Amino acid sequence: MADYKDGGKRSRSRHHWQAHIRAQQKSGLSRAEYCRLHGLSYHAMTYWQRKMSEFSRKTSQLAPVPMEKIRRSGQPAATSGVKILLSDLIAREVSEQF
Repeated sequence: MADYKDGGKRSRSRHHWQAHIRAQQKSGLSRAEYCRLHGLSYHAMTYWQRKMSEFSRKTSQLAPVPMEKIRRSGQPAATSGVKILLSDLIAREVSEQF
């Protein structure tokens, strides 16, 4: 069996779990049901699903989204622009005049 140092076992594990994670999502089964059916460790699958999710977030890129300003004539704007709530304590706002 390949050693962890050469990446062989690790890459096989990644591909192995990627395939199972995709299959589980397509199957409509819960993670626990899928793992029982295929003789897999629920905790290992949870670990790899979280790891894959973190990896995809790190490699995601922002994409521009075209927007048009919509305002009915004679009516003031209902909002001040764009407000993004990151949590109960953190918010970012871009005013209409920005």
